[in-house]
Amino acid sequence: MTTPLPDGLVDYLIARDAERADAVTQFLGRLTDREHTLMRDAAVMGYVQGRRHPDEEDHPKDSAVLRLVIDAALAIPDLYPAVAAVKEQVTTTKLEHFVVVRQPDGTWEQASSSSTDTAYIQRQLARMQANHPDWECRINWLATTLTTGPIPRIVPAS
Repeated sequence: MTTPLPDGLVDYLIARDAERADAVTQFLGRLTDREHTLMRDAAVMGYVQGRRHPDEEDHPKDSAVLRLVIDAALAIPDLYPAVAAVKEQVTTTKLEHFVVVRQPDGTWEQASSSSTDTAYIQRQLARMQANHPDWECRINWLATTLTTGPIPRIVPAS
């Protein structure tokens, strides 16, 4: 015989389900179409591979699962277009540094030009600290990633 759950616990569990569903929706909303489709491709293929895994065998480690999923997705490029398009894409990242100064309101504002030359930015910081010893300064960085290549067929969010 099963004992029914208290109403308060049922209400809590329903609310937590709604919160988790909202968190997933917010997460997916922050992804680009490309990221959303890559995640969808990998998640679907991961689920398919998991369903195909024999019950009597140990489950492989994460890195082995990743390789299985990518291999399977590449084998069926029409069903997993974002994964298939990656091999034709080129991604470059540019890392730039710059000096920032703390403002009276506590925010940080950029106070120098950006440069990929860290020695140059360190000299800028030292010069700024020497000229304005009462200022709070630091070096910040900005990474810009650019991916180019054919646009994969994007699967609409559903």
